[in-house]
Amino acid sequence: MDQTQDQTSLLEEIRQRLERLENQHWERAIEEIDLGQFAIDLRRSRVGIFPDEYCTGNIWDVLLELYEAKRSDGKLKLSEIATKAKIPEKLTLRYINLLSADGFLYYEEDGNDHGEPYILLTDKAMVRIDQLFKHTRMRLGGPTGLPGLADNDTATAMDSAAEVV
Repeated sequence: MDQTQDQTSLLEEIRQRLERLENQHWERAIEEIDLGQFAIDLRRSRVGIFPDEYCTGNIWDVLLELYEAKRSDGKLKLSEIATKAKIPEKLTLRYINLLSADGFLYYEEDGNDHGEPYILLTDKAMVRIDQLFKHTRMRLGGPTGLPGLADNDTATAMDSAAEVV
């Protein structure tokens, strides 16, 4: 029994050391990212993946708010999107109509009240945004299998690295 506890403790120590190594790798990778170049690459990459009108103005903010909501299993209504993206509701509705007509989002009725429907990204939109982020990561020279800035895992990685140090 004592030998089993020793082996368990050893395995736990190995796991903790591997986590520290991974976090140190993240720290170095984050330090090497040229954020200016990242922003330029992301902006330029959108042109090849989305219609031109999606690459200017606030429509991109609407797409990203819906993307983040879907990734976190959340649902947003028009008023919530407008608030989060800091865009007037009238303009947000215009963008939503355009995105819907192009097959990038759909409406889902709120089961609790029959008011404002939820607005959700289609799989087509999710695939395109994921493709954009993967393309941008590759241009930065990073491995595409690792989560990147666009996945919001950077903050988590930095927090974990800070705990280790």
